[in-house]
Formats: sequence, structure tokens, C-alpha cells
Amino acid sequence: MFQIKKLFSFIFISLILLSFNANAIKVGLSQPNLGWPYIAVVTNTLIAEADKMDDVELIVMDAGGDIAKQVADLESLTAKGVDVIMFCSLDGNAIVPGLMVAHDAGIPLLAISNEPNEQGKKLYAGFSGPDDYVQGVIAAEIMHEALGGKGNVVVIEGSLGQSTTDLRNNGFKDGLSKLNSDIIILANQTANWDPVQAKAVTEDFITTFGDKIDGLFSQDDNTAASAAEVFKDAGMLPRVKIVGTGGSTNGLAAIKDGLVYGTMNQSPSTDAKQGLSFAIDLANGKSLPEVRNIIPMPIITAENVSQFKGEW
Repeated sequence: MFQIKKLFSFIFISLILLSFNANAIKVGLSQPNLGWPYIAVVTNTLIAEADKMDDVELIVMDAGGDIAKQVADLESLTAKGVDVIMFCSLDGNAIVPGLMVAHDAGIPLLAISNEPNEQGKKLYAGFSGPDDYVQGVIAAEIMHEALGGKGNVVVIEGSLGQSTTDLRNNGFKDGLSKLNSDIIILANQTANWDPVQAKAVTEDFITTFGDKIDGLFSQDDNTAASAAEVFKDAGMLPRVKIVGTGGSTNGLAAIKDGLVYGTMNQSPSTDAKQGLSFAIDLANGKSLPEVRNIIPMPIITAENVSQFKGEW
């Protein structure tokens, strides 16, 4: 709770400072939900980095999990005449009308952390962040190793309609296929990146499938760690192998405790710093190195978990 209060304090201060430097590059930021731990750290880092720069002003908008609000936020940033907009899609399809408003106004758009749909990609200058499809592929590789290439797994998804969810699903399926794995996906169910919902979903999985479950892939480390607690209470660990994504504090702790088998690191500070650098380049009329600029995502298991520090 302290971190969230601190975040909103930073946002308030950043908005006040806008009136003091009319010549600064104005960077708009549209986030889907500052209540999500990863997004909160990305935003805190962006605010801290922008605060170090005398010629950059950051305007932060929080959709609070409401896609209609995010579209309105994009329209508001456009009306403010910002020089560039960074955005993280809550819904890759429904966000497009807001992107169109900014695009038609000539404002460069940079997707960060996750991407919009194909129509949205035609409107943006590029993307900076993790490759969610590759994360799904990596999760498949970890699960294949953990189960010896065969077994039944269930999947806890993020939010429906979000590109992160869809890409990690597709990557996981394709990854298993490329490995010629005999692992079967029994069911997928959303938990909206919420550890509390993840517990309920896991309980449903156990009620439905029981000992048929050999593994669980959760599209977020916090929900993976939450699911692991349910399996532990049901006496199904360490037989059931759990794989997450992200390298969160809870995820790393669960690996150290032997509850989660593996994950991959997604650094929110790296995500934020790379994104802000590219946003400033776009505001200055420069092109991105690539259309899609991916941050590193190394695999983490019990063998190397001590080398990583959770950031979210």
C-alpha cells in the first residue's frame, strides 16, 4: 500500500511540475492499471527517470482497469499536445480508437510492456518491452524439462483480450509443439493477474481434474506463487510442477522454497528505462532501432535464482 501511495504522490508532483517548463519534451504515459505490481514499478521508474531530466516532463494517466477510461486518457493526452505517447494496452482491440485520435493528431505512439492488435500496430511507431510470445515459448521449455516431456497441465491466464495473455498462450502451445512434447493442456482460465483470483482458479482446477494435473503454467509469477500455495495445502507438491513468468519477488521466493519450478526474468526497470529513451528519440524525430525492441528475459530455476533480485 505504501508503494501505491508513493506512486500517486509522484504522479501528483509530476503534474504540478508541468507548468514550470514549457519548453520541455512532454511525454504522455497511458497505463492500464497502476494497481498491478509490475505496472506500478514500471511507472515509478519512469517517473524517477524523467525527474532526473530537466528537459522532460511526464504526464501519467491510469485507466484503473477500465478500457473506456484508457481510451479517454489517450484522447486527453492528445488534447494536452504532448510530443509523444507511451502506452500499455489494457485491451489490445478496444484501445485502437484512442490510438487513432493520437495518430491522426500526428503524435508518435510507443507501445510499452505489451502491444495492441494488428490494427493498432499500424498506428504506432514501435514497441519496447518483453516479447510475450517468446515468454510463452520459454515457459513451455521449462515445463517440458520439469515434466520430462509428458503429462497434463492447466494454465492460469492474465486478463482476457490483453495481448500479453494471448501471446503467452500461443507461445506456450507452439513451444510444446516445437518440442514434440507429449504434454497436454487440460484447461485455461483467467485470474486477471490477481493472486486471490488465482487461488480460486487453482481450487477449481483441483476440484475438476484432481490428480490428473501434473503441472501448472501461470502467466504471472505472483499468481504462480499463489497457486503453488493451494497445491501445497492439497498435498500435491512437489509432484505438480509450476512454471511462472516475470521474475517477481514472490516468484523468486517460491522457487527458493521449492514451490515453483522455474520462471524467466522480466525487469520492469529495464522495461521503463528503455521505453523512455525510445520515447524521447521519437519526440526528437528519430527512428527506433527496430519496430520491436525486446528486453532480455533469462530463464530462472533453483540453480541460478540467487543471481536475481525481484523488482516487483
